[in-house]
Amino acid sequence: MDDPAGDGTEGQDRPEFRVLGPFEVLVHGRPLELGGPRIRTLLALLIANAGRVTGVDTMADALWDVDATPGTPRTVRTYLSRVRRSLAPVAADLIETRAAGYALRLGPALLDAREFERLATAGRAALAADPVTAADRLSRALALWRGDAYEDFGGTVALLAETRRLRALRLGALEDRIDADLATGAGEALIGELTALTDRHPGHERLWGQLMTALYRAGRQADALDAFTRARTLLVDRFGLDPSPRLAGLHRRILDNDPRLFPPRPARPVATRPAGAVRNDLPGDIADFAGREPELSRLLSARDGVTHRAPTAVVIEAIDGMAGIGKTTLAIHAAHRLARHYRDAQLFIDLHGHTSGQAPTSPAAALDTLLRALGVAADRIPHEPDARAALWRAELAGRSILVVLDNAADAAQVRPLLPGSAGALLLITSRRRLVGLEAAHTLSLDVLPEDAAVALFGGIVADDRPAAEGGAVRDVVALCGHLPLAIRIAAARLRTRPAWTVAHLADRLRQAGRALAELSAGDRSVAAAFALSYGHLDAAQQRMFRLLGLNPGPDVDVPAAAALAAVPPAEAERLLESLVDDHLLQQPVTGRFRFHDLVRLHARTTALADEPEPARTAALRRLVAFHLHTGHRGSRLLDQQHPPIDVGEPPPGCVPAPLPDDTAAMTWFDGNHQCVLAARQAAEDAGWDTWVWQLAWTLDNFHYRRGHLQANITSWLAGLAAAERLADVAVQARAHRRLGLVYGPFGLPAEALHHLNRSLALAGDIDDTLGQAGVHFVLALHWTHEKDDERALEHATSAQELYGALEDGKWEARAFALIGACLSRLGRHEEARSHAEAGLARCRERNDVYGQADALDSLAAIAAETGDHGEALDRSRRALSLWRHLDNTYRQAATFAATGDAHRALGHPDQANEAWRQAIDLYRAGNLHPAADEVEKRAANWSRTGDVG
Repeated sequence: MDDPAGDGTEGQDRPEFRVLGPFEVLVHGRPLELGGPRIRTLLALLIANAGRVTGVDTMADALWDVDATPGTPRTVRTYLSRVRRSLAPVAADLIETRAAGYALRLGPALLDAREFERLATAGRAALAADPVTAADRLSRALALWRGDAYEDFGGTVALLAETRRLRALRLGALEDRIDADLATGAGEALIGELTALTDRHPGHERLWGQLMTALYRAGRQADALDAFTRARTLLVDRFGLDPSPRLAGLHRRILDNDPRLFPPRPARPVATRPAGAVRNDLPGDIADFAGREPELSRLLSARDGVTHRAPTAVVIEAIDGMAGIGKTTLAIHAAHRLARHYRDAQLFIDLHGHTSGQAPTSPAAALDTLLRALGVAADRIPHEPDARAALWRAELAGRSILVVLDNAADAAQVRPLLPGSAGALLLITSRRRLVGLEAAHTLSLDVLPEDAAVALFGGIVADDRPAAEGGAVRDVVALCGHLPLAIRIAAARLRTRPAWTVAHLADRLRQAGRALAELSAGDRSVAAAFALSYGHLDAAQQRMFRLLGLNPGPDVDVPAAAALAAVPPAEAERLLESLVDDHLLQQPVTGRFRFHDLVRLHARTTALADEPEPARTAALRRLVAFHLHTGHRGSRLLDQQHPPIDVGEPPPGCVPAPLPDDTAAMTWFDGNHQCVLAARQAAEDAGWDTWVWQLAWTLDNFHYRRGHLQANITSWLAGLAAAERLADVAVQARAHRRLGLVYGPFGLPAEALHHLNRSLALAGDIDDTLGQAGVHFVLALHWTHEKDDERALEHATSAQELYGALEDGKWEARAFALIGACLSRLGRHEEARSHAEAGLARCRERNDVYGQADALDSLAAIAAETGDHGEALDRSRRALSLWRHLDNTYRQAATFAATGDAHRALGHPDQANEAWRQAIDLYRAGNLHPAADEVEKRAANWSRTGDVG
């Protein structure tokens, strides 16, 4: 028996490994849960080296950001065991243990990258003799790409070579496919794609030649000659090269109007068809069709069973997507490309599933239309629906027929129209996911990529304005949400208004609330298309849709939606999933839901029109309260000794999300950060001042752990203003203190000192001793940043004394460690070590992990000051482990920088540079660019001088 997996098994339950885009492993079409990032990295490395041995050292280099420890080989084997467990039981045996390491056995059918190479090679081999077959194979190869190769592992050095190799192969396959299209007579349809490609790859002469040929065939000889001029200028100015003889020769042939620039017309084949009328009901193809290459390739491959269907199966492709996404356009375009393979008939029927003022076509009526189209006499068509469906299946038996069922309402409408035997291809379009059609292969359309959206816009406008205003065109298609219907309407408006610029159109679309009004032309309207989808929802779905339009955040999860609508979570999930099925919501990742931008605008407009104002206010209060109460619980988990605040009880209908531990809290904050920020802004806009400062407090711990200092400044400035409106002096003092803490590392010391002095004064006014201690602690940090260690020591000592008087052992222990760091920088090393060790011991007694990490950082600094760089490295590594345990990326950055300094002093250049790179990346991720710049300068200076300490 053949081995389709190519790995010594029959491959029935084998997983599919997908690396040409987001990394995933599929089993029976469903993603396999692989585990953490190191397991995924290790598996990706084995896949990149599939068939070859990957050594343990190579794996260690890929897995660890700083130098490996003596236990590294054993740890690698532990991770290998986890990889095998994650693949069990379907593929654990694919990983073989070899003397020099490990090897993964994969055949082309199991790895999308190898299948891509196989199809691309086959397409290239067929290019000269059979360009139609070549284009088909190459299109199928390119359709396997879902993004960049190994895009989840951009910083993994061990994968860079394979990533670059695959990118080069992809571009080569793309050039081959365009050559195949040109060989079959294509021209104008390729211009938009080639224009974008030459912009991205200006040094590829082959692409310039293809663009010139396509322009010439479209009757644009002057533009073809201009393309040569642009290519020559780029080649000379940027690369110092003259055009090749091949490109120059093509230029001369265009000047001479060489008829050989058009391919010879093939002789028309003689059709062999069974008796009976041949009918073609397909609407006209779209002349300005743009983009959708992967989706089109998928549909074109349906005819030859490339998706491994049984040879006797009916081929059914169900295309779904939101209103205006281009379902019908794609289906008709594909049908025209496929028509020559279905010689007996090409039928089209609009089932009116979503047509204004018209009920969906009944299955019986649709069958009557289709049977008549096949030439069945009226008196032969039964009245009973089941008998009519049976006759339809009988008429299709043995025929080669293409049927487009457009605008289907649901699976029940379509099911009686399905053929019963092979030979027919059905293309079905619907705004709903036809999950009830088990035999159908679903193709869900997303919005267009930017390049395709720009090409579509330019093709419709059909004048010089888009080319002259490229940036404005990108703005327009972005404001249209890359939705084809919106782009078509916007382009049509511009085309009929020659006095408008593209920038003027963009300005009109930007005006608040005006986008939907602008996106209307004649009988076409984006808002009307959305309203039609909304009208098909039941009352509960419509209410959820409207209330989601009030959500100020970018997306929503099930618990938040439940609070917004005051329904149980199970009901909220049912409603959200049903809106996804109707393509009124998107689900980019499991459990999170969002609107397309234009649908969001329509939902908000509908809510303002149809939802009473008290109901709108109550829903928004529940949502803001949900984020406040869930975030408050999460912040307490992140630092249980942080002084709490009283947030009261949530309003009726609002149930906060359960967060069992600090890991769950960080996960919730990471996923909902922008939503909580939006809730704070909504509270500010609504005048709910108490919630404004409480949300700033709620976010504070998370912001500090992640280094989101700018977001923390914005939140606490809003919180301070709210506290001033409330005349709450205690909250004002707290807000000033937190602002003083974050302004310093952000590179604004004057602002930091202003807020800290103001906080100290306000805390004194209300006899808040704990607040005064906190300000002294932060002032010690401030003067440390400013390198005034005498002042830093003074404030650290004041903080320690005040904490001691309050019997606050945790913060007194942290103050001891801070005093140690100050003393060390003043040269009082023994005193410094004594204070820092005391602080570390006290933090351990209280299980204060944060304080332990802080004290270890201080001890590392003391060791570095005294020249004991080995101890400094050890202390920094232990601190780094604790910061990672706390998931505090902000403090990890500083500790990585100190680790790099220790490696530099010990003469370890590679480890030093890697640790500094980690610090820089973490600082940049938190928008802490001054800190990142300082580390970069340190690394550059050492690299330039070769200093080893």
